[in-house]
Amino acid sequence: MYRYCIIPIILLLFPVSLHSQSDKLHFNIGIKAGVQAVTYNDPDFEIEGYTFDRNNIQSNKIGYTLAPFLRVTKGRFYIQTEAALGITRHSFDFKDAEMYTSDDASITNPIYNLKTYCLQVPVLFGYSFIRNGKFGMSIFTGPRTKFTFTAHDKQSFKHFKYDNLQEILKKKTWYWEIGLGVNIHNVFFDFVYDIGITDASKHIISGSDGQIFKTDRRDNQLSFSVGMMF
Repeated sequence: MYRYCIIPIILLLFPVSLHSQSDKLHFNIGIKAGVQAVTYNDPDFEIEGYTFDRNNIQSNKIGYTLAPFLRVTKGRFYIQTEAALGITRHSFDFKDAEMYTSDDASITNPIYNLKTYCLQVPVLFGYSFIRNGKFGMSIFTGPRTKFTFTAHDKQSFKHFKYDNLQEILKKKTWYWEIGLGVNIHNVFFDFVYDIGITDASKHIISGSDGQIFKTDRRDNQLSFSVGMMF
């Protein structure tokens, strides 16, 4: 709950801080591209006979984003929003209960791969704590909404005993973003960590018998982007 308390505090303090700066507003547009990797906030997959392996998470799945953005600056403070089109890739390892009761070395670890297409829209509040000529650094934070195009996601369940498994994804999820920005003239680099607030999944269903497995998966995102502001 403490995460939600941060939002109104920032909203209250931000206008007050602006009055102590220059009264002139600056509007800038720009574009940025980046890569992102998904981490997991204690995911819980309830698939009978299989346990999600939190200690063996595939980390080689890299996603991509491309985003135009708008920034409004006043003094050292700014507000920024963007429309980031992206591809997110996940990979989940599972432990098969039979692997612990069988000596058969041919038993393969079950794996679930997921690829989604999405639109992410943040509202960020930033502060430039270094402004030295053409060089600067800033910190920023704010909520991010992710809209997943569920009709176009690609899923692959391998080495499960259930046929035609499918994860039913939620179309909208929320994150809280924390980031550090570095700019050299009008080129900037952003390092961002998004904390998943809401569950990204409804459930997993077996197409053969309609059996439903409950899930609780909150994704965190680590990303790096480079862009140019005009």
